[in-house]
Amino acid sequence: MVSLSLLVEILPLALGAAVSPLVLILQVMLLGRSTQGLGPSWGFAAGASLVVAGWTLAGLLLGHALPPRTPGPDPVAAVVHLVLALLLLTLGLAIQQGRLVHASVVGAEGAPLSVRRGLLIGTGSMATNLTSLVLFLPALQDLARAQPSLPTEVLLVGLMALITLLPALAPPALVWLWGAPGRRTLERLAPWMAQHQRRIQALLCFGFAGFLALKGISGL
Repeated sequence: MVSLSLLVEILPLALGAAVSPLVLILQVMLLGRSTQGLGPSWGFAAGASLVVAGWTLAGLLLGHALPPRTPGPDPVAAVVHLVLALLLLTLGLAIQQGRLVHASVVGAEGAPLSVRRGLLIGTGSMATNLTSLVLFLPALQDLARAQPSLPTEVLLVGLMALITLLPALAPPALVWLWGAPGRRTLERLAPWMAQHQRRIQALLCFGFAGFLALKGISGL
């Protein structure tokens, strides 16, 4: 049985990792430019999935290498959460001041699109998506150190990865399932997110920096 307290700890971080305006914008750009149907967009989603799979492997190895959680104060988790809170605060300030540029936007506007091109853009987009990485890792660390049963751990890791990948997976799935109305919905959403993406990402960083800082302090 999945622990409700564990879900409350990890799912907000996974949802925060999924709020990735730039990944969504790039995916919608691919859908708009593609002359090969949904192939490049599914390639993009596959590239993003490879990166999240790498994050998952690294995060679980790190989490299982740390001491397991015990009742009462948890200084290991506290240190991890406080360090990542500081990193998120730094990222938020850099994004707000325009010092952090997402390099993959250039790649999306360059050569003609293909599945391989989509795969490369998706991989680069997610690999440089530091906000999602910084939120995904502490969720994995919390999960691994809680030492749930193997089926529960597999279920929760899969759920976290799926939530984190929503900006890459949802657009082609929406167009595939809903056709032209789905594409029009995305085309209306993308300009708004492009206009406000810096503010969205900065607020995400500041909000979750506070969330992780509170978790870290409460674990001391």
